Amino acid sequence: MVIGQTTMSIYIIWKDDANAEEPEDVGFFLEAVEVLCNLQSLTLGFNMLFGLIYGLNLNYPEELKCTFKVFQKILMELDC
Repeated sequence: MVIGQTTMSIYIIWKDDANAEEPEDVGFFLEAVEVLCNLQSLTLGFNMLFGLIYGLNLNYPEELKCTFKVFQKILMELDC
């Protein structure tokens, strides 16, 4: 996947240690620009992404609209 072709992307970099339970780095891109990095977990990164979507009043990407709505309604218990 090419970062420049995605609207929203979360990335995870794992440590070289095969037994590592926590990633070395978690961050995400919005429209090919890295907006956050060095987050401690995927959960924090996902929550920060939702916060930016709401804070910047962004629309969900069309191809992921249903997925985001499931996360929003079921996992985060937020109303649409």
